[in-house]
Amino acid sequence: MRNEVGEGEIWKLIVIRDGSDNYTHALCDAHFKYGRTSDELELLDVKRLPSGLIQLVEEHPFNLYEEALETGFIVEMTRRGSTAGGWMKFTSSVIMNSSEPFQSPRGLYANEIGSTLEFQRVGCPGNSEQLPKSIWLRVKELPLNYIAWAFENGIFEGSKGYQKTLDSWISLPELSDITRILVLPGKPTKSQNFI
Repeated sequence: MRNEVGEGEIWKLIVIRDGSDNYTHALCDAHFKYGRTSDELELLDVKRLPSGLIQLVEEHPFNLYEEALETGFIVEMTRRGSTAGGWMKFTSSVIMNSSEPFQSPRGLYANEIGSTLEFQRVGCPGNSEQLPKSIWLRVKELPLNYIAWAFENGIFEGSKGYQKTLDSWISLPELSDITRILVLPGKPTKSQNFI
């Protein structure tokens, strides 16, 4: 295992809080927009966070929980581990291949306490890298220029009004959220910039 990870070995995913999901106060219930580029972030549907990302945010040394709920964060991923810098190792549990044409393989990854993430191989089927046996992840705060971009593009805009519901006064059974869980991208074949 190495002490540091080189910049060229890291790929990133930008995760920004969806403003239309105003009144959620828990990461497990919050909805996020995501993408490797600003174009992807605008096009892709909102998703909930997998347990592995929630654990990374909760255990971040600078307490990113509130910031993640308010604005979002960056996920950095690498195939090569590091003993420094807040990296957490996730090991492949199962690889799933689809019988559908042009569907990339997906892998379920878990850390040592059982938090999970799902990865999808990206790129052309014959030209993309296979999903590795283990992937290391860390989270970082969202830079101000990304937050400014999100404001400019209406990502943080919420609904115009807020209406109290019955569960504000009495306990009702919880309804299950049907929003899908975020699937992380595998390593891209070429470097991509967000803006």
